[in-house]
Amino acid sequence: MIFYALILLIGTYLDSVIRNLVGEEFRTIHAPSLQLIVAGSALIFAITSALPFVPGAEIGIGMLMLLGGQYALLVYLCMLYALMLAFTVGHFVPLSAIGKAFGWLNLRKAQSLLAKLDGLAPDQRMDLLMANAPKQFVPFLLRYRYIALIVLVNTPGNSLIGGGGGIALMAGLSGLFKWYYFALGMAVAIAPIPIAFYLAM
Repeated sequence: MIFYALILLIGTYLDSVIRNLVGEEFRTIHAPSLQLIVAGSALIFAITSALPFVPGAEIGIGMLMLLGGQYALLVYLCMLYALMLAFTVGHFVPLSAIGKAFGWLNLRKAQSLLAKLDGLAPDQRMDLLMANAPKQFVPFLLRYRYIALIVLVNTPGNSLIGGGGGIALMAGLSGLFKWYYFALGMAVAIAPIPIAFYLAM
């Protein structure tokens, strides 16, 4: 809780800095200082957007609105880096650790499922999930999971279910996604808004 409060405070401070930059001070500030501030803001944006429940897409749109389309590529790369960072972290987090957390929360069924999945190869995990999933929608979503992931990342308000960082973390944790297909899918998923801002310059 304290960590996320600090993130909000930092975000508020960065917002005030950027708002000043796009005002009269933006025209008078020296180029090296401007580049340093933008680079620092981009780095903080990329790291915080990888965290679950942080609305990275909304922050990215805010940066594009404040800085303009000329920074569309920078914001796009930061968003992609954030998603890949969260995916990579999830890939290396052991399922047993998540299972213990579920057990602490008294979510016994989820803990039992993760215990069964732990140690299985990706194909075996898929077979187990397909066998235990409700027969209406989940098998379809698992079969077309990359498309479902693209849609989910672009769903408004997805921060309520973890945001882009949380979704990417769970994707990496599941072991069901190849990193190169995930990267390609996310590169396509987050492209429309930066492209729109760039074309609107």
